[in-house]
Amino acid sequence: MTSPAAHDCYVDLHLHTTWSDGRWTPRRVVEEAVTANLAAIAITDHDVLGGLAEAQTAAAEHGVALLPGIELTADWHGRTVHMLGYGIDPANERLVAALDRGREIMATHVDAVLAALEAAGTPLTLDHLKGIRTRYASGAALVLAMVQQGVLRKAKNGASLLKLASQEPRAYTAAEAIDLIHAAGGLAVLAHPARTIKNRPHLPADELRPLADAGLDGIEVWQIIHRPREREHYAAVADELGLLVTGGSDCHGPRSKDGARIGSQQVPYAVYELLLERLTAHP
Repeated sequence: MTSPAAHDCYVDLHLHTTWSDGRWTPRRVVEEAVTANLAAIAITDHDVLGGLAEAQTAAAEHGVALLPGIELTADWHGRTVHMLGYGIDPANERLVAALDRGREIMATHVDAVLAALEAAGTPLTLDHLKGIRTRYASGAALVLAMVQQGVLRKAKNGASLLKLASQEPRAYTAAEAIDLIHAAGGLAVLAHPARTIKNRPHLPADELRPLADAGLDGIEVWQIIHRPREREHYAAVADELGLLVTGGSDCHGPRSKDGARIGSQQVPYAVYELLLERLTAHP
């Protein structure tokens, strides 16, 4: 595909498919990108890589540039952060092993919560979790299923059970997630930074500097939850820390609760080009 003029085209570098919690298959995401006239996209499913092969095939057929990606769920001082990985090798053994370990840790957590629910007389099964779109059976799926099944009303200790379910274990820290992405040949970008700490949408550069020191490559600036003020703030933070800026719609399909729509953020093609330049410079 010939590189379009940067000022004429847009990209969307934060998209999810049915392999994690999206409602479109990888092929459908690519087709929607074509409809939206996007020049390049990145598939960034939560903690899974399975959708990339189908997306790459469809992108080649439709002439859309595709950046293979992932969104790792990590721990940062007791908080959950999401680390986007761009240009990764899906077959990288370290990354694959870390994802497998995360799945095993989560399965142990799910089993423990299901046992606690059984003991409380409000049993749930894995079948209750299957209809909930998450990367695999997880704490988030447990919480949604407990709400749907009325566990808070039925169990005397419903609140404590809900808290137990929501305390998802993390397989890696933010720094370890950055290292895993680098090991897989990719660039690590902090997703939706305004959501990192509740009620503190404008984190200062000094607070994020430890992540930059750990090798963070960029910050997501264009984002559905970022208003113009947040975009301006995090663009300035990225400049101060010497980081790339990226962006995307965080689209999960046609009925996203937050209203995210593919291509809605109008991320300039030049953002994608800078990512490619950095990836080429550090193979």
